Amino acid sequence: MSNRNNIYFILNPAAGKGRGAKVIPQMERLLNQFDIPKENLKISEYPGHATEIVNTISNSALKIFSIGGDGSLNEIINGINNNHHMELGVIPIGSGNDFARAIGNLKKDFLVEKYLLSDKMTMCDIGHLTVICKNQVILDRKFISSLGIGFDALVAYKIRSIKYLKGLLLYLASVFASLMTYKAPISRLEIPQNELNIKDRFFFFAVGNTETAGGGFILNPGARIDDGYLNLCLAKDITKMTLLRVLPRAITGTHIKDKNVFTYRFNDLTYSTAEKVFLHVDGEAIELAEGKKTIRIQLAKKKQKVVVF
Repeated sequence: MSNRNNIYFILNPAAGKGRGAKVIPQMERLLNQFDIPKENLKISEYPGHATEIVNTISNSALKIFSIGGDGSLNEIINGINNNHHMELGVIPIGSGNDFARAIGNLKKDFLVEKYLLSDKMTMCDIGHLTVICKNQVILDRKFISSLGIGFDALVAYKIRSIKYLKGLLLYLASVFASLMTYKAPISRLEIPQNELNIKDRFFFFAVGNTETAGGGFILNPGARIDDGYLNLCLAKDITKMTLLRVLPRAITGTHIKDKNVFTYRFNDLTYSTAEKVFLHVDGEAIELAEGKKTIRIQLAKKKQKVVVF
């Protein structure tokens, strides 16, 4: 393995309900074992810090490994700018790990050596989100796994306050907590390539570059990270009882057969609303205040090299 000075690791100590902090000593031993400079292990200390770290090393790095969950990976993706030759590795220790699941890298063991020694790559599509309010861009962000608007995003928001649960159990607990207060906003959806232009209350709005979200729910069956499309799973203003009936079927992906659920493949759509709405990007939730705004979701122009084994 050459150019070891240009291999970096960005570790989120809070990932996996604190698991990240526990693997720091093991990472320090592995760096010594593989003759990688100890300063190439970077610890993210606050939200957005991983993006800042990547901004400082992106031009020289040949590989950057994300040690964390989908949120950590999202921060790293948003720090990569013009270095399209750089390879991205994913060492999953988060609560959901949906991107790692999509590329077959979801392992229970901490297999850093296999990631380091692998020379296998895949090219991954990247999503691009833009939020415009009063003719100004208020949010410009890339995503690699999933994005949700409305109920799906409120679920991601609630997840942050639920302790001691992981994976599907964490997602289900957040679903029930979110159902207590959620009301779908009146919104307009436009997908030109599908000749779709509708205004309604969209209860459920989940975009996937990967099949799963929320730690294993197959919200967008058939979504692939390299097919040049994003997938949308949509439910209009269904009742909460209907959602409780349909959503458990997302464990197997059969929810899309329900008459209340609609699916689309796209590479450019717009969603607009004047109501307050929650948005999540790779599981990281954002609250958008009342006021007219347009959310545009597209495929980014460049793909990203990702290490697999």
